[in-house]
Amino acid sequence: MNTAHTIDQKNEQTTAQIITILMAIIPGYDNDFWSAETELFGAIAEFDSMAIVTLIGEIEEQFDIELDDDDISAENFATISSLAELILECD
Repeated sequence: MNTAHTIDQKNEQTTAQIITILMAIIPGYDNDFWSAETELFGAIAEFDSMAIVTLIGEIEEQFDIELDDDDISAENFATISSLAELILECD
């Protein structure tokens, strides 16, 4: 099996799961608002500290990972894509 293809599939699945989580945490946006390029930190008013804490808990539970304090940065939470990359690195 093509490794690059497998990585792309894993990234797409991870992105889709993150979007599902975010839609539950921040329900005020249409489905087509969310994509891998959707900016999060500093771009969505509802993406506040409580939403971030909830998101971290959901990510740790659904992906069976533990995020370190060093992982919680504006850079890692900048977009859905950057968050997916972080999750895949921790997986």
